[in-house]
Amino acid sequence: MDLLNDIAEILVSEEAIRTKVAELGQRISKDYQGEELLLIGLLRGSIVFLSDLMRTITITVRLDFIGIQSYGISTESGAVRLVMDLETDIAGRHVLVVEDIVDTGKTLSYLVENLKARQPASLLVCALLDKPDRRQVPIKVDYVGFEIPDKFVVGYGLDFAEGYRNLPYVGVLKEHLYKEVLMRGAIIQQMNKTLARELSIDELIRWAQDTLEAGDLSPDDESLLQDLVAWAGEPDSATFGLTIEEWSRLLRRLGQELRVSTSPLAR
Repeated sequence: MDLLNDIAEILVSEEAIRTKVAELGQRISKDYQGEELLLIGLLRGSIVFLSDLMRTITITVRLDFIGIQSYGISTESGAVRLVMDLETDIAGRHVLVVEDIVDTGKTLSYLVENLKARQPASLLVCALLDKPDRRQVPIKVDYVGFEIPDKFVVGYGLDFAEGYRNLPYVGVLKEHLYKEVLMRGAIIQQMNKTLARELSIDELIRWAQDTLEAGDLSPDDESLLQDLVAWAGEPDSATFGLTIEEWSRLLRRLGQELRVSTSPLAR
């Protein structure tokens, strides 16, 4: 990891961030004038933004944190769960959720619904970055710093493999650094969908064949997909499918464990 040389371009400069954070702080201070505001930071990406934002707010604020984890695979936010809860009872309080980036909207939607059930006096959302082109779930963001294109960004709290958070700007990561990770995630995601019976074996094998034909795979991923196709056999044969042992071997190569107990999946 080369902190500076790994960045393809600076998308949002340090100066632009400083100016925008000050503007957001002024707006929030005005909107909540006369009230006490509880800022809730979504761990871990929001920490840098939150620490700067709260110092530009001129009304009384309190602070708490919450941890939400996506357990889908790859950068496509999957199902989410609460991994660290608030210490504060938010009932009857004015709450502002502070987020680093809004992408598909799945994580934020889950969090907002969770917090609404606790009956705060008000509940709004502030995000430094918004990727509207990536949205899969409708979610209102009340305070937005910057709308950005669908690029892989790091810095100012955003990470890749827990690195780059300390960059003072938001930069676009060079593609070769994350492309292999994304492909590996996509393979895991397709296999998990098949195990969950959201995809058929036919669909999984067709996806694997199309991916192989497209090329540009790492040697490990290419070998894994070739084995997947070969082990499944011919679609029209009576033995088409994968045994539990074959599923286990493939998933272990991906650093995953088989967590189902069923008969071999067939078409």
